[in-house]
Amino acid sequence: MFIEQFVTPIMIPILALLIPIVAIVAHYMSKAHRERQRHETMRELARAGLPIPPELLQADAQDSDWHRARREESNPNRILIPGFINISVGIGLMGMFAAMMPGYWLWATGLIPLFLGIGLVAYWAVERKRQQPQP
Repeated sequence: MFIEQFVTPIMIPILALLIPIVAIVAHYMSKAHRERQRHETMRELARAGLPIPPELLQADAQDSDWHRARREESNPNRILIPGFINISVGIGLMGMFAAMMPGYWLWATGLIPLFLGIGLVAYWAVERKRQQPQP
């Protein structure tokens, strides 16, 4: 009886908060493990008297040529998608809350993602003009 009334309702949010924490810890443990393996490989190559490949000497093991090229050729319009998603979510929230509770201020909750989206689209417009070549 006590467990059902008091402990169970508390455990649900605690477990919900632990899931992202576990994911973050697992990510960093995996990254540390990769780094450890990379350093061990460099030690073994040095002991054997072999040259160490330049890829192993990079600061971040995942910063390969493929990642670097992908970053350089990224789409300049990539900021538009999250911008329009935020605008749509904001309008949707405003409409939903206005329909659920007419006359209350709860509809204003949708202003947060709406203005976030407007800010992203404005940032895209400024960056696009800044990157255009000047005649």
